[in-house]
Amino acid sequence: ARNRAARDGQCGACDGPWGGRPPRRRRGPPNMGIGVEPRGAGMFGVFLKAQEASPTLVLKHAHIGDEGALEVARFLAHNQVLRRLDLTGNGISSLGAKHLAGALRQNIVLESLVLRHNSIGEGGEDGLRALCAAIRESRSLRHVDLGQNVCLAGAPVAALLGDMLRSNTLLTHVEFSWMPLGPAGGQVLLDHIQQNTSLFDCQLTGCGLADDSLLRIAEVLKRNRAVKGADMQAGPYKVSVLEVTAVPRALPGDEGSPGAPLDAVAPADRGDVAVTSARTEELRERLVRWRHERLQRTCPESTDDVFALLDQLEKAQAQLDEELQAVAEVRTHMECLTQGYQDRVQRYMQDVTDKQDRLLGYEKERKDLRGVRQRLADTLQLNREAADDAREALASMQRHRDAEEARLKTDLAIAIHDRKACEERLAELTEQADRQAVENAKLRARVAQLRMDIAIT
Repeated sequence: ARNRAARDGQCGACDGPWGGRPPRRRRGPPNMGIGVEPRGAGMFGVFLKAQEASPTLVLKHAHIGDEGALEVARFLAHNQVLRRLDLTGNGISSLGAKHLAGALRQNIVLESLVLRHNSIGEGGEDGLRALCAAIRESRSLRHVDLGQNVCLAGAPVAALLGDMLRSNTLLTHVEFSWMPLGPAGGQVLLDHIQQNTSLFDCQLTGCGLADDSLLRIAEVLKRNRAVKGADMQAGPYKVSVLEVTAVPRALPGDEGSPGAPLDAVAPADRGDVAVTSARTEELRERLVRWRHERLQRTCPESTDDVFALLDQLEKAQAQLDEELQAVAEVRTHMECLTQGYQDRVQRYMQDVTDKQDRLLGYEKERKDLRGVRQRLADTLQLNREAADDAREALASMQRHRDAEEARLKTDLAIAIHDRKACEERLAELTEQADRQAVENAKLRARVAQLRMDIAIT
């Protein structure tokens, strides 16, 4: 029976560290992000208990809901180690936001809070109001991400966010991307941000703000960065701790218990903490001693079960070594991917900041060019008015010249007519004078003849 149980992967002599079954092979390293679902308060509580020594807790798209948010809030309230909390895509509504707000009022070490892609606006604005008040009063938060909460829209939401930023002197990075605040909400947010002196970066992509509001907000952020120093640049916020993304596994007890969670887990390889080669060698030596003791008894017993256990132990250790190697490779790969992604994001954000600064410079140049264009337009208008006046004067002179020319032509025609009349009269008088001269000549000749006749007589 023992041999048959050993072949089936069970131990008939003792319960063993696997609870009667060999461990199932995992296809990848455990993680704290996608795929973690709180299937009961006990399991989720154990999971959170295992993270008490971790500076980072990432639960992206874990679908924990408001109940899970309550568990996280209880975990966060008195935690003295956690620096970064990421609850992206967990369906947290207004009620869950209230739970987190209560925890933030008690926590004094959290620096980064990410609540992207949730439903904080569902159920009214009380949750957002409580969350904003807690963030405003926090003594440690530097980064808050509320992006893609599409239920948060309009000027009232912008007023709550702006009130959170107005008197806060610790927040340096906030993200409100893809929240439909609209132009009115943008103006409200601008009025509050103008009173803030510590904010370096505010992501407003897809919020529907007016271009003028975006430019003025960018000017305020540039002013704050210039005042605080060149080392404080815009871009994604980075927590200065080592991020931990692995879930610690339950460890088997020395007396064959099913296992218990770790109370504190260092950000090192958790596989080495759970089962080590030294621990396996110790168990192997104990099994060998047990086999030797059974053979030394008065009535020797069969040791097939011991051989089965040793064989199972060897297989489990080999499988564990493969898993640890796979975990190390995946972790290294993920670290490289994460570092590359963060480097690209930092570079892109720096490029965006440089282009925003360049855009501000272009905006000033555009205003100067607009002033020059306005002055040239005014000068052109004056020149056009002067040209119109000159054109009108020229037309008036043309009309006067045409009238004068018509009058002179009329006078010329009259003078020509008078000249013709005078010439005709002159010709008539000349002809008459010629006839009179002929007649006078005849009369003179007759008078001379009469004189001669008189003288003769």
